Amino acid sequence: MRLVSSRQLTPGTVVAREVRNGPPGTAPLVLAGTRLTDSMCRRLATRGVQAVWVDDELGEGIEPLEALSPDTRDAAEREVTATLAQARERLASGQQLQAQDVERLRGVAASIATEVAALPEAVYALSEMRTADHYTHEHSVRVTTLGLLIAARHWRDHGWTDHRGRQRFDRVPQRMTQLGFGLLVHDIGKLAIPRDVLDKPGRLDAREWELIRRHPDYGAMMLNHTTTSMLAISVVRFHHERWDGAGYPRGLAGRRISELARIAAVADVYDAVRSERPYKPAKPPHVGVEVVEEGSGTAFDPAIVATFRQLVMPYPEGHQLVLEDGRDAVVVSVDPERPYRPRVRTQDDDGTVREFDADFTRTPVQA
Repeated sequence: MRLVSSRQLTPGTVVAREVRNGPPGTAPLVLAGTRLTDSMCRRLATRGVQAVWVDDELGEGIEPLEALSPDTRDAAEREVTATLAQARERLASGQQLQAQDVERLRGVAASIATEVAALPEAVYALSEMRTADHYTHEHSVRVTTLGLLIAARHWRDHGWTDHRGRQRFDRVPQRMTQLGFGLLVHDIGKLAIPRDVLDKPGRLDAREWELIRRHPDYGAMMLNHTTTSMLAISVVRFHHERWDGAGYPRGLAGRRISELARIAAVADVYDAVRSERPYKPAKPPHVGVEVVEEGSGTAFDPAIVATFRQLVMPYPEGHQLVLEDGRDAVVVSVDPERPYRPRVRTQDDDGTVREFDADFTRTPVQA
């Protein structure tokens, strides 16, 4: 299978994976195995679906490994949506997130962490169904999935650092759950920010920017330390801090930022670059990877970035590319040791399918 931009879909194309773009719990827009009609192609584009997994000769034999099963992802998105709706109501009366809400989301985090920990050693495909209308809950679940992937690999290889600076390899499942909960609600403080400020297409003025800079603190205040681990709260409060001290709200630097928040910062920025928003289009994977790589040692912890680079490829399996000569190509496989030299497949005008190792180290390609 391969991932094709909705703008390039043609009648007769067979959908490989169901397409969802409604609120959690709604029926799929298109079922797997559906042969698209002209009206379906137009509908997918107008409904904000960015790309669709399809089955055809060019994508034959390609099976990208999803980091999270559809059932787990759907359940997580339902819980996040319901909890944020309740949190918005309680915020109006000055209440914090309730213990039962925390417990439900902690269960979701544990489910995602368990699934991530059981994955085989591989390079993963992250969910590609990104629409501006449902950004909040989709972003939370995607950031949680990626953050837990990074943590699982990083703590397996390097251990985690305790408050005395010691490297430890115990209690990883518990830390994964705390990190997962913090990631699920990392942007809960944005509930206190007016929607017209969050979605403003132009430059923020000084007052609006100050509101945005407060959302980590707002989020931390919505969590009760008697029901929520301080580790999880640190993710909410510090995920916008930067390795060089240029972040907010405290301007912390280096290891003064909690390790969980440093992981969250990488996952959050990558997904934000990759996501469709009302004020900016989604960028292809190689742009998201380059943003993280370029921030190593300034915005982000270099050790966390090194783990990220082992997991997230600039040109993932199944993704469609337009080569320098204008031909369409699909990534067949990629070696994490040579991420900018994936094996790609093209089809000539006479139908002949060819494979070769591409070199994208110098010339970026359009995804």
